[in-house]
Amino acid sequence: MGFPTRLVLLLSAVVLVGSSAPIQAAPEPASLASVLADARSSSDNQSFRVYRWDLFPSILVIDTPDYGFQDRMFSRLAFFLEKRGYRGRLLNNHELENLHGWNAHDYGPEGLASFFNAAQRAGMVLNPEELTLQEIALDQGIVVMERDQLAPGRGGILSISRSSSVYERRLLLTHESFHGIFFASPEYRDFCFTLWDSLSPGTRAFFKSFLDELGYDADYRYLCVNEFQAYLMQQPLRYASGYFQRVTRRFEGKGANVPVAGMLQAARRLNAFLESHYGIHAGGTVEVRRASGGSG
Repeated sequence: MGFPTRLVLLLSAVVLVGSSAPIQAAPEPASLASVLADARSSSDNQSFRVYRWDLFPSILVIDTPDYGFQDRMFSRLAFFLEKRGYRGRLLNNHELENLHGWNAHDYGPEGLASFFNAAQRAGMVLNPEELTLQEIALDQGIVVMERDQLAPGRGGILSISRSSSVYERRLLLTHESFHGIFFASPEYRDFCFTLWDSLSPGTRAFFKSFLDELGYDADYRYLCVNEFQAYLMQQPLRYASGYFQRVTRRFEGKGANVPVAGMLQAARRLNAFLESHYGIHAGGTVEVRRASGGSG
């Protein structure tokens, strides 16, 4: 499990500079608003940065300089864990050449440990960026070493890219942040699974078809539940009807019945849970700052 790069911590940011040395310190807590503002105020567009989310300190945010860097760090992982027709497969760099993962990413301890263990068993030569990701996950306890292999720790990793527009970065980070809560909070995760199981068969079938249309492996239950809550929570409740109307138009002509009422009811229940437990509302993670302390 080699580590080919040197990481230098500058306040809450990690900068890639090349050579070999372990990580010396942990990223400092930062609000999501400050993550977005930091990229706008910095003249350095070549390095990637790592932040610890102040609301959920076990969650890291990696802000990459461009989609190319982000793909080299995350695309193989995305196909291995999430992509329809690819899940469970380790693609080599030639196979990945003309493929794109996502414009933003989220991975929990189980997925990261599974991926890196599979790569080690297969003798897969990983990109320097992937080895850097592995070292960050190990250093921050998201994965841990047990008997010569990785095991799940706690927390998770989110990523956005500076190739995205200002608007896209805010939307994508908001979406990914709800995945972060899902990883960090067992109570919220359990609530999401219970809610998913309570949905009508038609509502679950629609959302699985929605994920399939986007390229996700909709047969993976954990992924379905995680994406379900994130897509419902990424925008304020007052905009949810408009969002589902746009989804309806996307599915027009495909014979799909979009269960708008059921989706809105689920969104309200998720929002109520988050407000009562964490003071967070749908679409509102960027605005929230923690005065002191932290969760998960």
